[in-house]
Amino acid sequence: MCGIAGIVGSRADEATIAVMVDVQHHRGPDDRGVWLEPGVALGHDRLSIIDLSRDGHQPMHSADGRYVLVFNGEIYNHLELRRELADYPYRSRTDSEVILAAYRRWGPACVERFNGMFAFAVWDRRTRRLFCARDRLGIKPFHYARHRGAWLFASEIKALLAAGVPARPDADTWAAYLVHGVYDHGPATFFEGVSALPPGTTLTLEEGRETLRTYWDVAVRATAVRDVADREAEEEFLALFDDAVRLRLRADVPVGVNLSGGLDSASLLATMDRVSEGAGALQAFTAAFSDAAYDETDFADRVPRRHAWTRHVRRLGPEEVWRLAEEATWHQEAPFGGIATLAYHHLHGLACEKGVTVLLEGQGVDEMLAGYRYFGPHHHLDLLDAGACRALRAEVRGQVALEGAADRVAARRAAFARMRAARGGGGGPRYQDGTAFLAPEALTPATLARAGPYPGFARPYAERLGNVLYRDLRHTKLPRVLRMNDRLSMAFSRELREPYLDHRIVEFLFSLPGRQKIRAGRPKDLLRRAMASRLPDDVRGAPKRAVVTPQREWLRGPLAPAVEDVLSSRSFAERGLFRPEACREAFARFRAGEGSNAFFVWQWVGTELWFRRFIDQAARLRTGGGRATGIPAGGRASAGAPEPE
Repeated sequence: MCGIAGIVGSRADEATIAVMVDVQHHRGPDDRGVWLEPGVALGHDRLSIIDLSRDGHQPMHSADGRYVLVFNGEIYNHLELRRELADYPYRSRTDSEVILAAYRRWGPACVERFNGMFAFAVWDRRTRRLFCARDRLGIKPFHYARHRGAWLFASEIKALLAAGVPARPDADTWAAYLVHGVYDHGPATFFEGVSALPPGTTLTLEEGRETLRTYWDVAVRATAVRDVADREAEEEFLALFDDAVRLRLRADVPVGVNLSGGLDSASLLATMDRVSEGAGALQAFTAAFSDAAYDETDFADRVPRRHAWTRHVRRLGPEEVWRLAEEATWHQEAPFGGIATLAYHHLHGLACEKGVTVLLEGQGVDEMLAGYRYFGPHHHLDLLDAGACRALRAEVRGQVALEGAADRVAARRAAFARMRAARGGGGGPRYQDGTAFLAPEALTPATLARAGPYPGFARPYAERLGNVLYRDLRHTKLPRVLRMNDRLSMAFSRELREPYLDHRIVEFLFSLPGRQKIRAGRPKDLLRRAMASRLPDDVRGAPKRAVVTPQREWLRGPLAPAVEDVLSSRSFAERGLFRPEACREAFARFRAGEGSNAFFVWQWVGTELWFRRFIDQAARLRTGGGRATGIPAGGRASAGAPEPE
């Protein structure tokens, strides 16, 4: 796991590539390298994971000197590929060198052989062609821009800014985020002129021209629903999952696991315990809060295991929020979810302190096995469209029973109302618990007009549920979570691995029908059944907790004064994005107890923090001014707050 950077063009000089590398030092503190030839410069920050020796230094040259590589990520099947490419004269044990061997043999098609998370660039010195690639799901980042005759790329946008790319907000991206709540859903970023290479895509730069090619899309790989018996589906899933975890335990540094209070991470921990060789104690890390109502630390005790393990807990209190929010804003380079992201950011500082470099986590299950409440109505509509009325009634009854509603008749009516809203595409954007989370009435007419209608996403599947899952996996939910998780872990030089997002598992789960994902109203049915031999019933059957942080309570309580300061500030009023008086009125109603979702409040504050950090500070630096306005740890907005780094 590393930071990569490069320049192709007239500005490919040592000073510029050096500053790009330096600003990403947190991504790879173990080694630093730059390489130049006329018209090209490559840079690398290394976090040593496989082969800790100097043999892994990058930029890395192929044995014949023709190709030069900078690589961020892990190729988990590098040992198998090394055996297949045994004729290459290897000089290291790294997976990086396997990329060079694979590119020499297969060219751009090498990416289809890799099982991993990656963003890399290969410079061909003979043809003067740059080949860039990003992994299938977009776990690792790759950003690029053109500036003053040069083509630049980097793991993080701040490296592009350090190279001179202007820090300007992308108005369309901000409008879509504020009005529709969508972000990280395409190549555009929150910075004008800066693009993200889409997941599953390669980019070739030759004579200044970009050629993009999509090499993987789950809708192409899993085109039709398979008729698989339940037991067969469970066995196939377990075989794939065991192998995905086994591959992701490969490392020459300590490996741990992030453990939350849910089925996904419990299944991961049980499987790690099953497939690991038991060398040393397993290190498990859990984020918690000072509010006891959101404490899930006892959950881990109910997960069976064979090997020794040590649990580490880091708690977050409201007094730490604003300091962490400024720090996280700098690393994230984009809006983020709120208190949950800060708690997770905070947790990786603990992993750093404990010396655990690699962490596995349970991301991706909800987007493949319909883990959120808003998926239910789409599954119900599929049953209705198929004429399966008896199955539909059973699903609605099961959902109502799981919800524990006192008035079951009213609950069933509400379920059918959600179906009608889903059929018409109405109801507006929804949070994972089904609640509305935006407040468009507080935005300016210009912001509303610029956003236009809700983005139209591809619907490649016959099932409605499949299309909504595809939207979340490819465009909305998962891309932003993966971006947030990459930045918060790399802020502390920690590597996150996502075994559920092994592309073989993704393809398999997308080939299954909705009835194996939601059954009797219960989401993630396949995972619950598959884990029957590994987890106790109370863990497998535990309902997903829709609200897992005290964000609502804290924003109404201890964090409220700082929020009011932001909403009353001159800079917030002058952005042209919000109607400040409407924001203050909406926040007053929220503080008085109206509504249950606090995201819109965090959205406003996070937007202001981003503009202060990246736009206002850049303007001050250009004019010789001081530091950006921020919110210090005490909670009140003021000038001269410490910078995050």
